[in-house]
Amino acid sequence: MDFEELYARHAAELEDFWGRRDNQLDCAHDFAVFGHAARLASNQAGVLAAAGFSAPLYSSAPPVDAPPLLISLVVRPMPQPPGPLPANLFSHIQYTGGGDWLALQLGAWGHCQADLAAGRALAVLAPELAAQPEVVSRCLLNTLLNNLLTARGLSMLHATSLVRGAHALLLIAPHGTGKSTTALRLALAGYPLMSDSQVYLSPRPEGLLLTGFQVGRVRLRRDMLRDFTHLHELLAPEEVRGETKFTVDLRRLNPALVRETAVRPEQVDLCLLTRHAAPRTTLRPATRAEVLDVTMLNSLHYDRAEAWRPNVANIVRLVDMARCHHLVVGTDPDSLLAAIGSLW
Repeated sequence: MDFEELYARHAAELEDFWGRRDNQLDCAHDFAVFGHAARLASNQAGVLAAAGFSAPLYSSAPPVDAPPLLISLVVRPMPQPPGPLPANLFSHIQYTGGGDWLALQLGAWGHCQADLAAGRALAVLAPELAAQPEVVSRCLLNTLLNNLLTARGLSMLHATSLVRGAHALLLIAPHGTGKSTTALRLALAGYPLMSDSQVYLSPRPEGLLLTGFQVGRVRLRRDMLRDFTHLHELLAPEEVRGETKFTVDLRRLNPALVRETAVRPEQVDLCLLTRHAAPRTTLRPATRAEVLDVTMLNSLHYDRAEAWRPNVANIVRLVDMARCHHLVVGTDPDSLLAAIGSLW
């Protein structure tokens, strides 16, 4: 039997029930995140532009010898047309985890499953969503990349990171404390900003590597805009936890204000940040136990002991090499700069 001839003769009549023929991933975009190779593949070329929105948000780092992270985006009409994309897709997403699997239900506009152990994910996107690759980047791709990276042994810490030379300053604070405002003041004063959102700790043979996401971006509350009137034309509104914040990409203002590359720090100052109404900013020592309690509540994406254990192990390495402080920020910007300057 000549199978190829037989198949060719009947192929047009055979039902493509799973859509494997229509949804062949014949378009791909290769890029890197924190030195890890990643490949975004799809049956439609346009949605691959999502990688172009995501890649600049990650610090550049030396390449890692590991298989690429594989993310497949299948663009396919939904059984019921979902209608126009909402202004805030995040509010429609359901996140579900089980073992090494994650599932994201993107409202009526798509769904995704990720196998963390295998380093791959498959998403099915409605054309209405695929037509907006920036939204795909923000609401799906970044989430997948961040979780796939932590599954590979990187540790995530919700902290602001500013880097001058091989000296890293990390600020940790509760939501709404003014960490972003502090970070922006320091960046404008000559302490280049790596990230105001997430710091990733990567164990390498030569030492602990610090990288950031989202690189060079600061989100400000509306009530703080009055202190940065010269930046208003650079601000972009963004919904964060039901609140409208205003994001500024410091690279647009001055690339020298941003640390784009990973750092293997020789000195780390880790500050637990709070505020008070007095003018003066103060520094006092923080204990290792205090810092570990706070970092435990400001790290990772999971709630399983199996995932927390390696994440915390890297954080302990960071804390043990750091000078730890309570940073109480006052109302006088000059006092803040003097206090941070004393650490250098």
